[in-house]
Amino acid sequence: MRASTAVWIASLLVWAACAAPAAAGTLQPVKLPRDHGAHAGFSVEWWYTTGHATAAHGRRYFWFATIWATPRGAVGRVNVVDIKRDKVVLAEQWTRTAPLAAGARDLVAGGLRLRWLASGRLGRVTVDAHVDGGDRLRLVLVPERPYALHGDRGIVPLAGNGTSAYYSATRLATTGTLRTGGRALRVKGLAWFDHQCGDFAVVLDTLRWDWFACQLADGRDLMVSRFLDANDQPLPGVGGGTLVGRGGHAVRVQAFSATPVGPAIQPPGASATYPLAWRLVVPQAGLDLRLRAAARHQFVQMQILPGFWEGEASILRGARGVCTVEDVREAPAA
Repeated sequence: MRASTAVWIASLLVWAACAAPAAAGTLQPVKLPRDHGAHAGFSVEWWYTTGHATAAHGRRYFWFATIWATPRGAVGRVNVVDIKRDKVVLAEQWTRTAPLAAGARDLVAGGLRLRWLASGRLGRVTVDAHVDGGDRLRLVLVPERPYALHGDRGIVPLAGNGTSAYYSATRLATTGTLRTGGRALRVKGLAWFDHQCGDFAVVLDTLRWDWFACQLADGRDLMVSRFLDANDQPLPGVGGGTLVGRGGHAVRVQAFSATPVGPAIQPPGASATYPLAWRLVVPQAGLDLRLRAAARHQFVQMQILPGFWEGEASILRGARGVCTVEDVREAPAA
């Protein structure tokens, strides 16, 4: 499962239902470039970009920019964290009250614009997020390897017996500028891109999860996720992920474990606690990683919708690299 919190899914479904009944979409195996665009007939769809960027003076930033869409409209959100200062330096949310056009690859929600452009063999994604006062994040993301289709040809199971279409660009070269506090910085780094859509059932079992995305120095990329019960334990029968090799070949991950270790915090505005460190084990990949949050202030507060943890995690032990961790724990469980 991917690209935003399922809390948002439930909230957006309720929002969409106020305007129109859910359309009858039919999931098909993902086919690219056809499926880069927006899909009519599904209750929720999102495009998620996130990454680790470094400015010329060496300061590191974690960022994400995402648009979630329903038949009624869309929500956009951008967040940028200065890792060394442990501080959010750019954050904004926008609401769009008109639906996205079917097939659209140029997506706009307020001050956030995400575009997939046909360029070269794999295309490219551009991010442009600007807020009042002049702060702005502008990036170009170029895939370095083929897109990974998760599950069975891009169809993945969800809790509640649902399914969705889901694929990723797991490693994108990133260049651009970050303007914050009256200063413009050139940045570069690595990004991750997700696109997912489906008719999501509003059931409590789909509203809490952990998601890990790691880009390893040996050239491999890893995505694993799981749904959680009321005790923050993984639900049986759902969960897993994808391992992408150095050459871009993707294989399904059937089993993994993710164990919180060390301290947890309850961030301002949160009702749940969030681990700051993890042990992530993927036996089939020979990976045993010890992760730690690169900054403490990576809880994302939302307007109207519940917040969530979305942040960079350093790998302290195991294969070298960097990870993104998304924890969704604000919703009650079944």
